[in-house]
Amino acid sequence: MGFFSHSLATVALLFGSAPFTSGRSLPERHTFIPRQATPGFSGCSYPSGWQSCNSADNRGCWVRDPSGKEYNINSNYEADVPSGIERTYDIEITEKEISPDGVPKPLAKLINGEYPGQVIEGCWGDTLIVNVKNSLPDNGTTIHWHGVRQKGSNEMDGVNGVTMCPTAEGDTFTYKFRLTQYGTSWYHSHYSSQYPDGVAAPLLIHGPNSANWDEEWSPIIITDWLHKSAFEEFHKELAGPPLPIADSILVNGTGRFNGGGSYFNQKFEAGKRYLIRLINGSAGTHFIFSIDNHNLQVIATDFVPIRPYNTTSLSIGIGQRYDIIVEAKPDTESANGKYWLRTEFADATTGCNNGIAGAGTQDLQRTGIISYPNATGNDDPRSSRHAFTVHCNEEPGDKTIPILPWTVSEPQNNITRDTYRAGLHLGERFHGFLRWDITSTPMWLNFSDPTILNLDNTTWNPEYAVIDYDYKDEGGFVYIVITSGSIGNDTVTKIPSFHPIHLHGHDVAVLAQEPTAYDPTTSPANFKFTDRPRRDVVMLPNGGFIALAFKPDNPGSWLLHCHIAWHAGSGLALQILERQGEIEGANGPLDQQRQGCQKWDAWLATHKDVFDPVEDQEDSGI
Repeated sequence: MGFFSHSLATVALLFGSAPFTSGRSLPERHTFIPRQATPGFSGCSYPSGWQSCNSADNRGCWVRDPSGKEYNINSNYEADVPSGIERTYDIEITEKEISPDGVPKPLAKLINGEYPGQVIEGCWGDTLIVNVKNSLPDNGTTIHWHGVRQKGSNEMDGVNGVTMCPTAEGDTFTYKFRLTQYGTSWYHSHYSSQYPDGVAAPLLIHGPNSANWDEEWSPIIITDWLHKSAFEEFHKELAGPPLPIADSILVNGTGRFNGGGSYFNQKFEAGKRYLIRLINGSAGTHFIFSIDNHNLQVIATDFVPIRPYNTTSLSIGIGQRYDIIVEAKPDTESANGKYWLRTEFADATTGCNNGIAGAGTQDLQRTGIISYPNATGNDDPRSSRHAFTVHCNEEPGDKTIPILPWTVSEPQNNITRDTYRAGLHLGERFHGFLRWDITSTPMWLNFSDPTILNLDNTTWNPEYAVIDYDYKDEGGFVYIVITSGSIGNDTVTKIPSFHPIHLHGHDVAVLAQEPTAYDPTTSPANFKFTDRPRRDVVMLPNGGFIALAFKPDNPGSWLLHCHIAWHAGSGLALQILERQGEIEGANGPLDQQRQGCQKWDAWLATHKDVFDPVEDQEDSGI
């Protein structure tokens, strides 16, 4: 039943032709409006005397201060960030019936009544203030700002049971944090199975790009979609088979099911270069994205600008983001001027997707139509698919090289101690079921007792899966190795699978990502330390391993978890407790957390019929 299952009880900075347009001026600042800004977005604003240097012919430059100092694609954004403004958004989490693929879902949980929710948009250097009101009658909620480092603001990470209690019905939580990165991401609920029911939306931070473009699309979030409540479907993860299976695929909230619904539609104009931002916001589906007859120039992975490379298809794991540029070429125009946009997925036999209902009887891979001005009639596109293999592997590491690379030093920590096995834990039942985990026990959180309010602890409940990472930033990097399934002479058997592993609060450098079993004696000798891919979601190969490195420069309690919603809910997660003694001093005050927990407990006390933590908890909480 999970936590409160329902129905179970921009060409100008995107600047115009001139470096600045005359946007709404602010005192002592200069404002410019992105071409594809969302409604209500007031434009990027920097101090008076600063000058834009971003144009269609130079997307790598962003702004120059009065001394001539540039903030550009080569700037070290970990240490050097322009001076933005505070931006305030108000969002409300509600529920209502929607039919994004033509089939009604009675109690979708939504952001401001929409799916996907409102694009939250800012500029490199801004500070976001987001007031989140919970108007759900039988769920708490939180909002996690996926991939945002939250350096100095761990308390704003939005993970119930870790950095806060859930926001109770009728209450509002205010998130405030600085945008030191730029690029494409999303925000979503971290409350149980809530985000697959609709609490998800793009997060866009305007900044430089590593290749030039002419026009930008609004971000595209690609998701699998369930007609039933995700809380109900989660139970199948524990008690199945059958496992949770989605009903359709949505592209920006638009999809088809058994002939109903509609395709996602967009237009190309020959000769223009389009910046397209892609987000995989699924519960359980890995996608291969392509556009018939068009090449994709890849320029960013998650929040990390990379050296551009070309491909015809792009492998996108759950939680991952890619920025691409597509050139609309006249010689690609088909007889009717239309092309399929495809979001393909591997079938259930691959170990990475549970599949989509009806996959054998309907063409789910064709989810969008791109039309040129000469498009005629109501016919479907007549274009042909590129030749590629559908899989769940990461994009090649020798292609996804950051513009600002790290050279990874020797680890401060003991790699053997910090090697973890992700898998379905066989032989022992936890809270009634066999569960996925990454430590010796599946994660199991008490919403009313978050980690961040227990920083004086010297020991932890094993089910909180807390790992002590008390290392110093000056000492360089720490490593973590994660295997898919058991290794060597493990006494516990864990079943392997593909897992998109997401670490909060950090980017990680991928030292190794292998489909073969990890050998603690020989495998570390093959780790690579220069020009390594860097991101915040990394695909763990089925039966293989990943070796990750990150800087312990962000005191906090940071969740590491599989982003398959069903696996995370089952317990496949741990907490990295980074520099425990410094967390409260390095971050903001916790008064809002304490007040929120009081309101949450008061709500629980009067809603035992909706949710009793002892009787009704079925998932890990995340």
